[in-house]
Amino acid sequence: MRSACLFLALGLSASTALAQAPVSSITQATLDQYREHYGTSPVCAKEEITLWSCTTKRREFALCSSPAVTRTTGYLQYRVADAGKLSFAYPEKKDPPLGKFTYNAYPNGDASIEFTNKGYRYSLVDPLREQSVIFVAAPGPSGKETKITCGPNQTLQVNYTMRLMHDAGVWSGN
Repeated sequence: MRSACLFLALGLSASTALAQAPVSSITQATLDQYREHYGTSPVCAKEEITLWSCTTKRREFALCSSPAVTRTTGYLQYRVADAGKLSFAYPEKKDPPLGKFTYNAYPNGDASIEFTNKGYRYSLVDPLREQSVIFVAAPGPSGKETKITCGPNQTLQVNYTMRLMHDAGVWSGN
C-alpha cells in the first residue's frame, strides 16, 4: 500500500518504472562540479553536504552527508532539530548508509529517499517541479501518515547526489 501511496504522491502511474542504473554524467560527477547547488542547513555541520532540507515554524529537517560515500565509508544521516536543538538522528551513528536508506530516481525527474526507524516509515520526496514533502507513516495496521510540506528546489536530483546514492549502494535496483 505504501508504494501505491508514494506513486500517487509523486504523480506517477503504475506504468512509470524507476529509472535504471545511472549514466556516466552521474557516475563521474564530482562535488566540485556541483557544490554551488547545495545549500546549507543549521542541522548539518560545515564540512558536510546538505543533500536535502526543510524548515517549518518549529523544526528544521535535513539529510546530511559526508563529502564522499561508498558502501563501506562515509555516511548519510537524517536529522531533526526543534528550536535549534537536535531531537532526532537516523541512524544514530554516522555509518555507511547501505541497508539503512533506499534512493529512488524516476524517469520524470522526481526522486525520493526512504528509511524505516522503529516501525515508522519516512519518505523524503523531491518532485522536480513541485514542493518537496516528508511523509511519515506510523507502524501498525492504521499506518496513519503525516505529511510535512517543504520548499521546492531540493537537491536529490543533482548529479553528485545521485552519484553518492549509487556509490553507497542505496539506489533502488543497485
